[in-house]
Amino acid sequence: MLAEGDVIAGRYRIEHLIGQGGMSHVYLAGDLKLPGKLWAIKEMTARMPRELQLEEEAALLIAMNHHRLPRIVDFWSSDSEGRSYLVMDYIEGVHLDQHVRRLGRSFKLEMLIGIGVQICEGLHYLHSRKPPIIHRDLKPSNLLIDGKGEIRFVDFGIARKFRPDGLEDTIKLGTIGFAAPEQYGGRQSDGRADLYSLGAVLLYLGTHCKYTEFTTEAMNLLAKNGFSRLAPTIEKLLHSFPEERFQTAQEAGAALAKLLERPQAGGVRVRNKVRAEEAGEVVPGRSIVIAVMGAGPGVGATHTAVSLAHSLARYSRRVAVLELDPRATAFERIFHRLGAEGRHSRQLPNRRARMEGVDYIRTSSRVEMLDLFAEDYTYLICDLGSSRRKDLLEEFVRADLAILVGSAVAWRVDELELFSTDAPGQIKRSPVYCLPLATGTDVSRLQKSLDTKQVFTLPAESNPFVPGQAMEMALLQACSEVLPQGIRPVKRGFWLSSKK
Repeated sequence: MLAEGDVIAGRYRIEHLIGQGGMSHVYLAGDLKLPGKLWAIKEMTARMPRELQLEEEAALLIAMNHHRLPRIVDFWSSDSEGRSYLVMDYIEGVHLDQHVRRLGRSFKLEMLIGIGVQICEGLHYLHSRKPPIIHRDLKPSNLLIDGKGEIRFVDFGIARKFRPDGLEDTIKLGTIGFAAPEQYGGRQSDGRADLYSLGAVLLYLGTHCKYTEFTTEAMNLLAKNGFSRLAPTIEKLLHSFPEERFQTAQEAGAALAKLLERPQAGGVRVRNKVRAEEAGEVVPGRSIVIAVMGAGPGVGATHTAVSLAHSLARYSRRVAVLELDPRATAFERIFHRLGAEGRHSRQLPNRRARMEGVDYIRTSSRVEMLDLFAEDYTYLICDLGSSRRKDLLEEFVRADLAILVGSAVAWRVDELELFSTDAPGQIKRSPVYCLPLATGTDVSRLQKSLDTKQVFTLPAESNPFVPGQAMEMALLQACSEVLPQGIRPVKRGFWLSSKK
């Protein structure tokens, strides 16, 4: 074993041991070339079967790129004692079983479902590789949850590529209680083995780390802990025969996400809600989602989203503006500014801040966004930036109102016209076009070329956190079709309603 202070590869200084198994040790290490940078270093002993050499794990991970998987930065093997070393991102978090024990009764259904959905995201990526990657050792101690609530996979020691011509696994490994029956002989394990392990993980967490088999006792404890809605899904995941389980991680994730749908207040049935939303209607009793996207870079999508949020906050107590593009940095700069001023803001957990009646939230997953519906916001304003990422375009499509911010200058108007070819599926309503500083002539010209009346100019506004009356009127006019009657603009001013 390595000791504190040891330096390996002339670069990595060992801080302390952070984990170990029967065949490996994981250390926290500082980087002598990048002071302050920490890495996790996995040391594998020489006494390993050929199929489990660290080279295999390194080769698998280096070829992958997903936010739920560790990033490999260095690898070497065969030191004087035959050991191998893998250097990867250090993820500051806790194992899932430790996380649940710490929360105790505060661990709720929505949290457990969210964990399951995130695990499915990682499994879907692995199983979609060509050939598919099978994890084979999914368990709470191989999954971390960080301070942002994100799930990260941290050990791929016995993962392998699926071989369509293989009759059974070369080696039979996995953790008893979490490994699928087919991993112990007679059949080759495929992606459905990982789904069995997912079911065992969910059952284990839902019974507060007591059961991994779906027995009567486990089912009763699951119900007692408030997770009875998950029981049918877990039971299907834990079926002994792979063909009786969910067949893909994507299918399992969709089934879990569906459990997050909440019945509407006032006796509105879920199926009526679905029909209404499919027809493009805003259903009373839930958050109104307004997506704001830029037709190109630098057109003012974030400025528009922030101005809209603060305009609506004058009529509702519950407004949030969300930054959904994980590569965006606007909210980070806003948070820094708020922290520096420290007068008009209140810092909240989970990448949040509150200013002038609006919650600013950085979120990087659909699950996090779904959780916000449980917080009873009246309006959720989604800042999607100007990226053409598929997941962001999908949020634009499914929003109650989609606002496309663009430029009216002659050499950029084609960005607005080309956008419709990028947007997938059917948008609930035709998008509303907002053009900062456009003239009346510009608006008329674009209404004609875009074949829509939903084109609006936005006036100059130097302070989006406290928008002036002209900006407020323009934005509420653009959003009028999804606003309640009480704050819809009329010819002279607005009908003002009290905050609700």
